[in-house]
Amino acid sequence: MLPVYPEAKHNPLRDSNICSRLLFWWLTPLLRVGYKRRLEEDDMYSVLPEDRSAHLGEELQGYWHREVSRAEKDAQEPSLTKAIIKCYWKPYLVLGIFTFLEEGTRIVQPVLLGKIISYLEYYDPSDSAAFHEALAYAAGLSICVLTWAFLHHLYFYYIQRVGMRLRVAVCHMIYHKALRLSNSATRETSTGQIVNLLSNDVNRFDQVTMFLHFLWVGPLQAVVVTALLWMEVGISCLAGMAVLILLLLLQSCIGKSFSSLRSKTAAYTDDRIRTVSEVITGIRTVKMYTWEKSIMALIARLRRKEVSKILRSSYLRGLNLASFFALSKIMVFVTFITSEVLGNVITASQVFVVVTLFEALRLTGTLHFPMAVEKVSEAVVSIRRVKDWQLLEDDLTVGDRGTPLSAGQKARISLARAVYQDADIYLLDDPLSAVDAGVSKHLFEQCIRQALHEKITILVTHQLQYLKDASQILILKDGKIMKKGTFAAFPKPGVDFEDIPLKEKEAEPPPVPDSPTPRSQASESSVESQENPRPLLEDAAPQDQDAENIRVTLSLESRSDGKVGFKTYKNYFISGDNWFIIIFLILVNIAAQVSYVLQDWWLSSWANGQSSLYAIEYLKGKITFIPDPVWYLTAYSVLTAGTILFGITRSLLMFYILVNSSQTFHNKMLESILRAPVLFFSRNPTGRILNRFSKDTGHMDDLLPQIIQDFMQTFLLVMGVVGVMVVVIPWTAILLIPLGIIFFVLRRYFLETSRDVKRLECATRSPVFSHLASSLQGRWTIRAFKAQQRFQELFDAHQDLHSEAWFLSLTTSRWFALCLDAICAIFVIGVAFGSLFLAETLNVGQVGLVLSLALTFMVMVPRCVRQSAEAETMMISVERVTEYIDLEKEASWEYEYRPLPSWPHEGRIHFSYVSFRYSSDGPVVLSELVPWITSRSKVGIVGRTGAGKSSLVSALFRLSEPEGIIRIDGIRTTSIGLHDLRKKMSVVPQEPVLFTGTMRKNLDPFNEHTDEELWNALEEVQLKEAVEGLPGRLNTELAESGSNLSAGQRQLVSFARAILRKNQILIIDKATSNVDPRTDELIKKNIHEKFAQCTVLTITNRLSTVIDSEFVMVLDSGRQIEFSQPYKLLLNRNSLFYKMVQHLGEA
Repeated sequence: MLPVYPEAKHNPLRDSNICSRLLFWWLTPLLRVGYKRRLEEDDMYSVLPEDRSAHLGEELQGYWHREVSRAEKDAQEPSLTKAIIKCYWKPYLVLGIFTFLEEGTRIVQPVLLGKIISYLEYYDPSDSAAFHEALAYAAGLSICVLTWAFLHHLYFYYIQRVGMRLRVAVCHMIYHKALRLSNSATRETSTGQIVNLLSNDVNRFDQVTMFLHFLWVGPLQAVVVTALLWMEVGISCLAGMAVLILLLLLQSCIGKSFSSLRSKTAAYTDDRIRTVSEVITGIRTVKMYTWEKSIMALIARLRRKEVSKILRSSYLRGLNLASFFALSKIMVFVTFITSEVLGNVITASQVFVVVTLFEALRLTGTLHFPMAVEKVSEAVVSIRRVKDWQLLEDDLTVGDRGTPLSAGQKARISLARAVYQDADIYLLDDPLSAVDAGVSKHLFEQCIRQALHEKITILVTHQLQYLKDASQILILKDGKIMKKGTFAAFPKPGVDFEDIPLKEKEAEPPPVPDSPTPRSQASESSVESQENPRPLLEDAAPQDQDAENIRVTLSLESRSDGKVGFKTYKNYFISGDNWFIIIFLILVNIAAQVSYVLQDWWLSSWANGQSSLYAIEYLKGKITFIPDPVWYLTAYSVLTAGTILFGITRSLLMFYILVNSSQTFHNKMLESILRAPVLFFSRNPTGRILNRFSKDTGHMDDLLPQIIQDFMQTFLLVMGVVGVMVVVIPWTAILLIPLGIIFFVLRRYFLETSRDVKRLECATRSPVFSHLASSLQGRWTIRAFKAQQRFQELFDAHQDLHSEAWFLSLTTSRWFALCLDAICAIFVIGVAFGSLFLAETLNVGQVGLVLSLALTFMVMVPRCVRQSAEAETMMISVERVTEYIDLEKEASWEYEYRPLPSWPHEGRIHFSYVSFRYSSDGPVVLSELVPWITSRSKVGIVGRTGAGKSSLVSALFRLSEPEGIIRIDGIRTTSIGLHDLRKKMSVVPQEPVLFTGTMRKNLDPFNEHTDEELWNALEEVQLKEAVEGLPGRLNTELAESGSNLSAGQRQLVSFARAILRKNQILIIDKATSNVDPRTDELIKKNIHEKFAQCTVLTITNRLSTVIDSEFVMVLDSGRQIEFSQPYKLLLNRNSLFYKMVQHLGEA
């Protein structure tokens, strides 16, 4: 099997030197290309050998198998966590050392800062030794900030690669398991759960690896900082650290909440995605039954339950981000209040050392540690879900769902695939029912009798005319063998052979029929012209194609260009709530930042006062003036309270608005999808659509609100920091202005590439889901042909293609972040040395404030710019959802003009030169049809495979708009709304669609009928006895797509639905191809009785089904060849219908 991406570009990382690897210089050529033009798939670099899906998956799979074996020996439950740890502990431990060194440099910085401020506090221009010592401290500070910048991004680069490898490996294992699930195990899961595992659960592995080390680094750093604070301000520091300890304890409790909420959210997401998947798969049935509004309400209810849990998780995240904003201020406040109460006098250098030490704890203690708790809690749930999935019982391309092919063509491909395997034993499950008589005869003679004549072949069939060639016949009933023997032994008295005569002479029609209803003439018919044998698929002309035979090319997923537009941002924010709430949010943000900035400024003033007090008390030996502390403390308390209150309010409000936006966008997308024409679903595979409902929606639910809130909060912090620095020491503007220009240019340069990489990452993700969905639908075929390995290789190739884009997203982000931190480090170095050379013009409070803010600036500015870029790239998920909101829509469901409720009371259907095509640029599949179907008539519609029979149904239901005029009881079908049209016609589709849920829900999804009506409908389609035998009767839960029922039973459920609707027009579209002839006869009898006063159109490949119809319409190549009473057509030896019957006799 060919790889998905056979001409992958060489990865320059493999040949780059150590400096290029550490500084990401090897990415420069790609960034240049991305700045000049849009990046395409050809521009991506091939995935590194150590990151390939097959290698990673097999490695983790090996550890998992060993863990399962160990658990079986010890009679324990296997632990996926242990398998993951054994697989990845070595590289992860090494990266823990990086974290330790990185955070160590952060702690040293406040100590060096204190030394510089101390020099300025006791500044003596004549003391050159002190000056040189201060320069050494500044140099040390410079080394620390540069080292931190380097280690920080080196750590996150490698740690994210570990997360990527774990995610890819788990995805490999999930797919590997999906191909091997037993029949009973499939009833315990669903497509929605598997898609959710691959889209949302595995994402937790990307995130948890980044923050896991901070679970031990955070507390360790807190201990070291406590020791340093004790050395500076004594016992007062314990009050501030107590606040942090309370937060850490609170985080432990919150972690349990995250775990519980994640479990509940995942369950609701499973249900929602499963339902969406089933709707997409059965979209034709959904539209013809006019279930769109009810399904929209159902999915909206599931979504509301899901969002209620997401919102609670988001509020907890909001509290975490609020603590990041305000906690360091609370700790400083409590420490200084305690110091004041204890009567301690501290110097300015001590003030700012305390401030910067708490700031050093800020990123780890109030952001990374809480994030670690959150992500670990969620990852535990995801690991448990994946483990449960792995422990399920083990059993042993055409477009998505075979879209371009008719049912007969699918059957022929399946049979060819079987013969190609060259096996010893062949199990053929009724491959002849979906094809016409000529093709059926050809397949039986050339394929089954000749190609497989030396093989053991077991043929399950309703085509009884072939039984004479069988070596042995088995008659089954209710899962038991009733009789077995040779053809010559049947029929015999007492044997229920479905009342179908088997004698060869009875299977042949008379040469000149003279009766309109000779039942024995057409026991098992299909339609074929002797003079026009069925061409091969590749030779078929476009006009030979019916609904399932339209050649639809599955186009590559489209991608937008350029930056995300302002309209997307505006729609995203205003969808969350009204303008009043949004304006209130803006005001709260301003208030929070003002109180935050004033707190810093007030602290600077207090530091100057404390410095004066210290000089008076300790340097001059007597107290001449003590500044009133009440004034300082009162104002400081008010500002701290404002910072806390406004910080929490804005975080919670922001998450509330953005999660509501996500819900609004999801519901709009759902409505747009359900209003899209059927052609959209033919051109877009299931996986591509589910990608929007799973991964992109997941981003809008979880990641995007957090990133936007983090960016807004950090942006305002940076603005505050810059404003204070410029006000306190105006010359810092000389550095800040060019710095801002550099940041702006660098961000713009980076985003040109980053946006395209993110779009590529989203686009290359869709084939993974499409391949998964196709594999799940065809897993029995894959297993039957022992093709698991080939499909696994194809899945790995899809994963590798996605990894190429994801790896570029990771590396380009790290390149950008490293550039930002390096520039900020230079700024800090400039401020540190500048303050020393300008010491005579500055007071200690100014220098201390600016230097402490410069260290904050170094952390916050790169984070702000990175988060702004990340927010724009994450907005691509919103952009992709918006694309589906703006889809082309079919006609309105209701027009202003609506027919009377009693319409149609006669059921007359008039076609006036009707032509039909599935798209404006597609081939004509029906051409100038002009039949007049009278009231209450029974019309059989026949024609060879691809003649356009099912297209007639599509034209009637306006699944695409027909050309010409179709009138029903005198009303043009195009003059009324689609729902007013479709709900007045009942249809039994060729491919029955059942949904997960009870039998009752599948018969009557919206509780419109009584139990008595349901049982009566089941009895009329010969299904009552089977349903009564189910454990829960009508309340028996059906598996996904009704897979615990046979194909024939699923079709009978569709018949029961049609009976319940009680419409004047009934259309049966080849709906008896999977039921036995006896059941077919009984259903036909009931239809004639139940729908005697209705117009019935029967599309079929069995002539026995329509031979006693009042009229027969014969189609060929999309044209109406004949329309008359069947006995008249049989009397005409030149009629196509006569030749079909003759051909049936030969078959």
